[in-house]
Amino acid sequence: MVTLSGRDAFRSELTEVAGRDRRVVCLETRARKKDHPFEAAHPDRFFSLPNVGTVLTQMVTGLRAAGFKPFVAVTPGPAEGRAVAPRSLWRDCLEAGATVVMSPEGFPDGYDEVWRMSGVPLAMPCGEEETRAVVRHAARSPLPHCLVLGEGPGTDLSWEPSEPSPATARLISVGEDGTRLALAARAAAPGLGHAHLVYLDDVRLSAAAVELATWTGKSVVTAAPRLLEPVLEALRSRLPGDAVLGVPAPLRAGRADVEQVLAAAAA
Repeated sequence: MVTLSGRDAFRSELTEVAGRDRRVVCLETRARKKDHPFEAAHPDRFFSLPNVGTVLTQMVTGLRAAGFKPFVAVTPGPAEGRAVAPRSLWRDCLEAGATVVMSPEGFPDGYDEVWRMSGVPLAMPCGEEETRAVVRHAARSPLPHCLVLGEGPGTDLSWEPSEPSPATARLISVGEDGTRLALAARAAAPGLGHAHLVYLDDVRLSAAAVELATWTGKSVVTAAPRLLEPVLEALRSRLPGDAVLGVPAPLRAGRADVEQVLAAAAA
């Protein structure tokens, strides 16, 4: 079933949240478009700021000082601003206190940098329902968040956590690509367990590792190629007694990718 993309779910949910909380402000680094629901509902709290460079950070600082909750959606490409490197743009906004939304394509190079930011929850939700829940949580929280959301067509990624059958492995999915691959592998081998990570920052990943450690055995992580190694390193350091393997999840996984997951689980 096709649902809203991560970005569209974010825009829709933030618009609803802003109807209940007048402190919520939306800033986008792309050129203004007519179909933005937040602008239509709350034009006095929406700002389209392409190519603004450090001005965006200054606006975030001012909004925070005035008691607002700024959400900054960073658009990939030239709209991120020519005066400031993309990494500096989202990093400076986070440090100024904004919740930043960025694309999976522009994010992985900065994973370690976000991870080291103390007190910044890092979320990579999957599917419309999970994305909406993460946006609501970020709006309620006093902390700035980093949300990694895609622009592509959404897909229903509903799933239920499951413990593995005896003598089988557990899949740990990260991101939309990783979750699609894990679900496809479980459809082929229902006995596999499945745990799904939404938050990847140091504090919340450590808490998740405590839960994961209650089941000892092999784990196979499925995640986008550029994200896989950092996640593997983080989990292996927290689960030293377990075998933690990884399989890269391409944008469009096929049968060969599923077989690679099954082979890793059986190894």
